[in-house]
Amino acid sequence: MRPFLRFICFVLVLSSSAVSASVPLGLREAAELPDLVEKILPGVANISSVTVERYRIMGMEEFFNFWGIPLEREHRNSSVGSGFLIDGEGYVITNNHVVENASEVTVTLSSKKQFPARIVGTDPKLDVALLQIRDESGKVPRGLAPVRMGDSDAVRIAEPVLAIGNPFGLQHTVTMGIVSAKNRTIGVGPFDNFLQTDAAINPGNSGGPLFNLKGEVVGINTLIFSRSGQSGGLGFATPINEALKIIPDLKQYKRVPRPWLGVLAEAMNQRIQRYYGLGTAKGVLIYNLVEGAPAETAGLRVGDVVATVNGKPVSDPLDLERELFRLRPGATAKLGVYRKSGKVEVSVPLQELPPRLDKLPRGII
Repeated sequence: MRPFLRFICFVLVLSSSAVSASVPLGLREAAELPDLVEKILPGVANISSVTVERYRIMGMEEFFNFWGIPLEREHRNSSVGSGFLIDGEGYVITNNHVVENASEVTVTLSSKKQFPARIVGTDPKLDVALLQIRDESGKVPRGLAPVRMGDSDAVRIAEPVLAIGNPFGLQHTVTMGIVSAKNRTIGVGPFDNFLQTDAAINPGNSGGPLFNLKGEVVGINTLIFSRSGQSGGLGFATPINEALKIIPDLKQYKRVPRPWLGVLAEAMNQRIQRYYGLGTAKGVLIYNLVEGAPAETAGLRVGDVVATVNGKPVSDPLDLERELFRLRPGATAKLGVYRKSGKVEVSVPLQELPPRLDKLPRGII
């Protein structure tokens, strides 16, 4: 090849490389999004549930009885949500509030195939439920395409994410945004540790997956903050790492065995410190005890201030509950407690919350 022609070819190669390098990374990723969504969509489930409420007609009983009209009635409420397949055995993760008290649950895949689902286990504290689908013969459906799990701890702020779900019953809707914040606490429970996203999430998205651009699930879309009840750019997803920790318990026990103390408590402040004459303004003040609960049995008293749990400081009831839930029933929690007489350590043998008390009044830990 002549030197001049060789020079022209070299310039063309450089120009081509420069043009390729000048294409923004986001545009290249956007061009690949349809292929990515095609791969992950079969693992996303739309969930419909039916709750039956039974009631009795009051008044005019003689009239209804005379005409043979039954006094016992039932009302069927239906709701929609989302979920995703986690393995080839037909297990599906969703939010607890999507299927709570449901008598019928139906899962619809992107292929439009519908399967009845049984509720394997639920955890209201984390708002996670585990379902399992079966075909008409009671076997695991063929051709399931479970999603891949990511690492929610590795998610970075401003990382692009996809939300897929069933908003307003519009099945397998895809929206995109970024991770707006991590470890977000919004005061809804002891496990506040949400991924915040501006990907559009609306009623019906609950329980659906939040994907990274590798096609891995990093969160479960759980709730929104909005004055209108629709997407306001403030969506919150439960980190997938937190949900995966409890799946073995849901399979084995149908619940997550968690301990309780049996106390009503509030965060300390200087006003309370002065009133009780205590030696600290930090910690959790116990102002009531459940009779016969682990706390009372172990010797905790009204007016005690819990400052630490197994050496870890706690500053409010949610802190106390979170540290408590790191332990299992049967373990012993060593509480650093301030009293008027000084600081003491109280060892509390933990018990699981009795089934008859599974719906505790708000505030009891």
